[in-house]
Amino acid sequence: MDPDDAMVDALAEKVLGGKVGGAICAPFQWKQKNAPRRLGAPIHVEARAPIRTDLSCRLELRFRIGLDKPWEYSVMLIHPGSGSILRRLDVRGTHIDRETGEEYINRTHKHKWSEQRGNKDVYAPDDIRHSPDPILGATLTMMDEEYDRVVRDFVHECRMSIGGGYVWVPPTPPLPVPTLEGFEEYP
Repeated sequence: MDPDDAMVDALAEKVLGGKVGGAICAPFQWKQKNAPRRLGAPIHVEARAPIRTDLSCRLELRFRIGLDKPWEYSVMLIHPGSGSILRRLDVRGTHIDRETGEEYINRTHKHKWSEQRGNKDVYAPDDIRHSPDPILGATLTMMDEEYDRVVRDFVHECRMSIGGGYVWVPPTPPLPVPTLEGFEEYP
């Protein structure tokens, strides 16, 4: 087994320490998704983009936006081989730290991965350029400039770079479901 296939603290430190030549070099590919494991949950749009590195394993950037609250979204750096989320940024998200009791209610926070704690280390960042308050009435189109800026800030915080093949591709709203109004029912 390749040592880069298993996520351990040393590999996470190498990745987040800027020692792997990481760069996002391709645009995001957007897809419509249902929220996992929640019946009747709102539809999300989700995008993935590969991260080029000097490692033998893959890394990817994932971006997820709930359509009911386009101002609340997540950007994640993922090691697909192990399923580990090395870093996750929840913009205006909600999280309650069960150990400390600290509440992040509609508040931007980050999750940092470690072998011992998984993604339980949560902290409020100061390196993301955005308005901290929810933006009522926001649409995907209205949020477009902020999405691109936050992706760039997140990539730099992970000590990676923006490569020449990266261009911001706006999220694709889902297609409306066609209605059958006006069609006759046949026996």
